[in-house]
Amino acid sequence: MMYSEGSRQLCRDEFLTLSSGKLALQYWGDPEKPLLLCLHGWLDNSASFHLLAKELMQEYQLLLVDLPGHGLSDPLADGAHYYIWQNIETLHELMAKLGLERVSLLGHSMGGVVASLFAGTFADKVESLVLLDSLGPMASSAPQTPSQLAKAIEDSQKLGSGLRVFECIEDALLARKKSSPSMTDNALMPIVKRNLMPVDGGYSWRTDKRLRQVSKVRLTEDQVSAFLSAITAPVLVVFADAGIIPKPWRENRLQLITTHQSVILSGHHHFHCEPESVAAIAKELARFYTSLGW
Repeated sequence: MMYSEGSRQLCRDEFLTLSSGKLALQYWGDPEKPLLLCLHGWLDNSASFHLLAKELMQEYQLLLVDLPGHGLSDPLADGAHYYIWQNIETLHELMAKLGLERVSLLGHSMGGVVASLFAGTFADKVESLVLLDSLGPMASSAPQTPSQLAKAIEDSQKLGSGLRVFECIEDALLARKKSSPSMTDNALMPIVKRNLMPVDGGYSWRTDKRLRQVSKVRLTEDQVSAFLSAITAPVLVVFADAGIIPKPWRENRLQLITTHQSVILSGHHHFHCEPESVAAIAKELARFYTSLGW
């Protein structure tokens, strides 16, 4: 993908090989501007940030990442597992490869979970953190751990139904809308296209099917609290008023973060993909970054 304005190339694609495989990256904006590293949600990809990138690219450079198994990035090797902390390793290795000592993270949903856990694990490497309808991972109580593991193992060993083939991209869009019914077709289509690959008879999902498997282990609420409490970077949490963040998380988890701001905007969980919401989100981000002296 190329996006240009006059003689300037404002969007470019790159691939970087890490120990987990090839990672697909997109750079938007001027390399001389402050860098925002953007992490997408579960079963999405970097295309979910395209509208927001267009709003922000005049003042910032955005690095959009397809996490392993998503978009154009390689799946993990056979036998590997998509534990949430695998993405922490991937992000750490990515920063080392790019020579980034500190980074400003912007994450939506699962990407926000990865960003917040990373910010708690490597507090000295995170300059700022923005979470879009995200505030830490789902948690389980310790007594639930054995049944969670049993369910996950049984789920992972079920025989799959094989590769699903869609005759056209519009059929794939309809299938994806079942899990994201609030999203408009225009908002969802770029994500769908980037997650598809051509096969005999039409198209199939490029996304690794193992991503849909039940998590084998979840952190406890005490463990989640420890990660959030360890974050030292300034944090902005942008909630969607029709999003998925439980009210108790807003009341309890948010208070664990030492330096934080929060705002609730109109929209659904994928509000950053919708034209009617993205300008308001960009305005809040600009206000936050200006407060940091950018």
